[in-house]
Amino acid sequence: MISSTGQRLCAKHHIPLLSIRAYQAPTHGDRVYLVHEAGRWYYNIVGEYYPNHIPQHVSLRPAWILREPTTIAYCPLCEKEFLEALRVSDEAAAIKYAKDALPYSGGGGVPTKGPYQVSLAKGIWTVTCFLLDGRRASIKISKEDGNAISTEFHK
Repeated sequence: MISSTGQRLCAKHHIPLLSIRAYQAPTHGDRVYLVHEAGRWYYNIVGEYYPNHIPQHVSLRPAWILREPTTIAYCPLCEKEFLEALRVSDEAAAIKYAKDALPYSGGGGVPTKGPYQVSLAKGIWTVTCFLLDGRRASIKISKEDGNAISTEFHK
């Protein structure tokens, strides 16, 4: 989205995007590097609602393979809301995470069904339920950042 003065705006919040220095994987040579966080299945689901958050293929500090300087534009409100949405703050959010992520994290695309058993210990949510095909499934999720720690599927 572009303002009447030619400034890029956030499609959701209609505020100017901020440009900042970030670091990406090398873009030269004969290799292509695909960078994503495999433990964050929920990332893309949540990311659809915040179009101008800082993408996972860059880092704000040089790290790992992300060492080539680049410039990105992002919306600070999208980034704030996105990070908050990744947090699994209560039991309802843990169940929603399981419903959204379990089918695609090894469940073969099969939706979940209740009853949902939820527990929280040492900042880790555990949600156990069934898939529609009758298998029992469970997922462990970090409360703070929405990282999936593990999943299990039983016949």
